[in-house]
Amino acid sequence: MARQGDPRGLAGAGLLDERAFNWIGWISRKPVTEDYVPLLPWLGVMWWGMAAGLWLLRNRPSWVQGPIPPGTGWLAWLGRWSLSWYMLHQPLLIGAMLLAR
Repeated sequence: MARQGDPRGLAGAGLLDERAFNWIGWISRKPVTEDYVPLLPWLGVMWWGMAAGLWLLRNRPSWVQGPIPPGTGWLAWLGRWSLSWYMLHQPLLIGAMLLAR
């Protein structure tokens, strides 16, 4: 029997809207938060990227190995320090906004 108010009409479908299951991503209403990133479908996107990288390393290693092309060294440097840049960008943006007002 479907729960009253369940737009999909599936029995027990509202169970996945419980707070304990929000991280999975099988929800009918997005929780009230700014940084909600569910496990699904993004886990699948990560697996496709991992599979593509492994395929490249096994079948086309020359495409991903060798010297860095000229003019792109700064991108490689940013990639090697990506967590640091990620952690640094928020205080910098907030500080820039405070200076601009």
